[in-house]
Amino acid sequence: MLSFILCSLAAIVLAPLAGHYLFRKRVARDITTLLSTTMSSVGPQQLAARRDSLPEPVRRYLRFAIADGAPATRTVRLEHAGTFRTKPEQRWLPIRGVEYFTAATPGFVWSASIRLVPLTWIDACDRLLNRRGNMLVKLESLFTIADACGSEIDQGASLRWLAEEVWFPYAFAGDAIRWEPVSGEAARATLAQEGAPVAATVEFDAEGRMVLIRGERYRDIGGGKPVLTPWVGRCAGYREFGRFRVPAHVEVAWVVDGVEFAYARFDVTAIEYNVAG
Repeated sequence: MLSFILCSLAAIVLAPLAGHYLFRKRVARDITTLLSTTMSSVGPQQLAARRDSLPEPVRRYLRFAIADGAPATRTVRLEHAGTFRTKPEQRWLPIRGVEYFTAATPGFVWSASIRLVPLTWIDACDRLLNRRGNMLVKLESLFTIADACGSEIDQGASLRWLAEEVWFPYAFAGDAIRWEPVSGEAARATLAQEGAPVAATVEFDAEGRMVLIRGERYRDIGGGKPVLTPWVGRCAGYREFGRFRVPAHVEVAWVVDGVEFAYARFDVTAIEYNVAG
């Protein structure tokens, strides 16, 4: 009996550890795939070629965000802390994550861990590889909560990359994006790609900071049918990382029946540019 109890306890302890290892192994494989898919970079040459054709708010942002001597960017690694929730009535839960990007063409791998209570957590991996999105969520690295893919996930992941390029500013001048003027404080960005359109309106302040991005993204409301929903990202707390001035704090929210529901607040702790696999 004692040996049975000890074996059972060992299985309870070791199973999540094994699951966590396998989850991280999958994430590492996705990162390797991402970083090996492109040798393209975006930098001073692309900016010089497109500068005059960009709307004035975008040019103002690029003057603010890119310091002299900032290198062309191929890949990016970002770390963040913060809080997360899935429903307005839910308490905010601590989250830590790491994200890798390709800068010239849309692509990323984000992995994060959300702490529920001591010894209980959720692992999540959101990715955009070769224009295809996937969201994998597991309880204690073992029990699948979500493993979503399809055209709606592709659109949401592509919009996420479009919003998060604020952390690698040269991408605003890259060939992946088409710009249209909206006003002296805003411009509309559209990904140059086939399939469902991915676009957002970006707002800038008088000094050039990107302060807000809004678009429409598919939201899972249950029942297996995602609904295209207004989505907003807010940027603040600008800091300098590697010759780029970028936001260190972001908040993202759904807009449901005219009311914003914030579901993620991230605080950037580190950014590295041109990382290798």
